[in-house]
Amino acid sequence: MIVKRRERTKEMDGLIALERRLRRGNENKQGIKEKLYKLEAGYSGECQYDKYLTEFKPRYPHAILHDVTLNYDGIYFQMDSILITPSFIMISEVKNLAEKIIVKTKPLQFIKEYTTGQRKPFRNPITEVERKIYLLENWLHERNIQVPVRGLVAFAYNNEMQIEESPSMDIMFTYDVVAHLRSLPVHQDILSRHEIRSLAYEMLRKHREFNPFPMVQRYNIHPAEIMPGVICTKCGNFKMKWETRKWCCSSCGHKGVDEHKAAIEDWYTLIKCTMTNREFRYFTQHECRHVAKYLLGKASTKLIGQGRNAHYEFLMDRQQQINNEV
Repeated sequence: MIVKRRERTKEMDGLIALERRLRRGNENKQGIKEKLYKLEAGYSGECQYDKYLTEFKPRYPHAILHDVTLNYDGIYFQMDSILITPSFIMISEVKNLAEKIIVKTKPLQFIKEYTTGQRKPFRNPITEVERKIYLLENWLHERNIQVPVRGLVAFAYNNEMQIEESPSMDIMFTYDVVAHLRSLPVHQDILSRHEIRSLAYEMLRKHREFNPFPMVQRYNIHPAEIMPGVICTKCGNFKMKWETRKWCCSSCGHKGVDEHKAAIEDWYTLIKCTMTNREFRYFTQHECRHVAKYLLGKASTKLIGQGRNAHYEFLMDRQQQINNEV
């Protein structure tokens, strides 16, 4: 039973908006592109893992949650995937690396080897998983749940792997994970079917996705470096103007009525968690405050306060509200 599926992260969507609106020549632009590429590649590898895991259909009760972030004693820890069985909980850490992987022991070290022969060490994923096991065990103890927690590291690409000695934790490719899980004995019923379901939904309720907004603060970018304007959904230019109750693109002639909604979302994503009528007019490059009030009222916003203190807050989408209420 899959209780939580994997979704694109807020940071990925935020980086797309940031890269789109960041002024040309900004020194951060290339770094933003590289960061987005790495996150997209990681997400692709994790989705590949999820696809393989759909083949895991044991006879015993179980629950699967993808991309869960929990909080123990003020410390947030993110787990790529969680499998809850009657006998144990398995945390999977998914890595998306195309290079040859060399695992050295004494001391334990993970190394990437490029086609050029260059070698570069990377962060030990076993240490990462061990930290998450420790935190999850304590999170469970707070709820009087005593069940063994295990971990495994899965690499998403069919790259070459060289392991000098077997490490303390299982390491494999994503396509081997299902067979590995099937081979694990599940004898002792520590958790009943009802307890597995209850625990899975408790994790879902306590899950808190990392919120990187506003992006200008996270990446130390001055708001003036973010280009204002309503973006044409057809040609992608910043040349849409409000004319006769429609947005009209002076570049390609496309017309629409809702294009300002994407601009409002970009504002909340990139610059501030609130928006005033004046800020709307600046960001959409429209001068009439009455039209601004009308369009803000038709968007996913809520008016807070009156007069000079009035501002609009962005409303989360309905699906996110449902997830938070589960």
